[in-house]
Amino acid sequence: MENLATWLAQHPTITVVCRDRSALYAEGIRQGAPHAVQVVDRFHLIKNLQKAVEAFLHSQRPALQAAAARTTQALTLVAGPGPSTPMYRGRHQCTPVQQQRHEAAHQQRHAAWVATYEAIHTLHAQGIPVTTIAQQLGISRPTVYAYLRRATPPSPRSPQRAGQVVRPSMAYLIHRWRAGCTDSMQLGRELRALGYTYSSRTVSRFITRLRRASEAGWAPETQTSPYTRPQGPSARAVSFTWMCPEVKRAQDAQLYVDQLRQVAPAIGQAYTLSQAFLALVRERRGDALEAWMTEAAASGIEALTRFAHGLREDLAAIQAGLTLPWSNGPVEGHVNRLKLLKRQGYGRAGFALLRHRVLLPAVGGPGGADSTTTMPARVSPRGQQETDVGALMRAA
Repeated sequence: MENLATWLAQHPTITVVCRDRSALYAEGIRQGAPHAVQVVDRFHLIKNLQKAVEAFLHSQRPALQAAAARTTQALTLVAGPGPSTPMYRGRHQCTPVQQQRHEAAHQQRHAAWVATYEAIHTLHAQGIPVTTIAQQLGISRPTVYAYLRRATPPSPRSPQRAGQVVRPSMAYLIHRWRAGCTDSMQLGRELRALGYTYSSRTVSRFITRLRRASEAGWAPETQTSPYTRPQGPSARAVSFTWMCPEVKRAQDAQLYVDQLRQVAPAIGQAYTLSQAFLALVRERRGDALEAWMTEAAASGIEALTRFAHGLREDLAAIQAGLTLPWSNGPVEGHVNRLKLLKRQGYGRAGFALLRHRVLLPAVGGPGGADSTTTMPARVSPRGQQETDVGALMRAA
């Protein structure tokens, strides 16, 4: 904070400063440039909203699972069931004893998660700090915070293969499946002719999923969507889907959101409030922020209520961020360029070399770099010098 205040005091022409939600940055700006307008970056506002939505959805696990089941049914109605073919179970099947062993191990792992959840809440109710809880239980502080945000213990997990390797070929495989080709070896050879270079076992596993879906009467399209898994998508994945504009969402993602809003009224209310806030950010309607905070505080949704109270503590800078055109975008682009240059040097490029490589293209050749330039800064179209406090602290 002292470095920030000192640097701003040495540059009295700065009239606009963009920052994130850090209270230390805000205090440093007030000390070093008391007359500058503080502007909260809109990206960080959306990120804060995403975290609040994720915390709320952690307590809605049954609804997430129910919406996944309804999405599977809706996709089946839209696409129609696939061809029903008998599934080859293999010569060596899992014995009942082995199956019981797997289930017992899975239940034991889940019991450990539940015990950790109960221990965290018990210690927190006794007033023990989060750091001490993490040390006593041998877990990280983010895990403690994540479990404290939950209103219910974690639900059992079932292993799911991501299928990232075969994902680009899923549309072709489903097309051939609907055409009547259910031989995984044949489909693997066809994919290899099209440029597929990975293992045929991955193709076989995906075809097995299609066979199981056919036996259950589901459409093969349900096996390509992360929103149709039996345990449902994670709260984090759903929160990111909410942040995405509706016009950019995939069909299955929008279908899942529609089903989720119908499952629980509280989720529908949270979705409406989050979309209203996103509209304020994208349309820069800072004058409507006060009404939104009042509505969110009265909604009864604890996560959004905390988010609204946090906005009120930094109201002036947030309203400036929702009204003025400034953002951290240009400086974050410089930061990304610095990271790229450092990775090109295998992480060994020091500050002097990075500074030279950044400034050299700006002056058009060697020997012309301005040795007095110490950080990314620019002059706004209105003649005002602006800077990014985050980049300043990273440079310091």
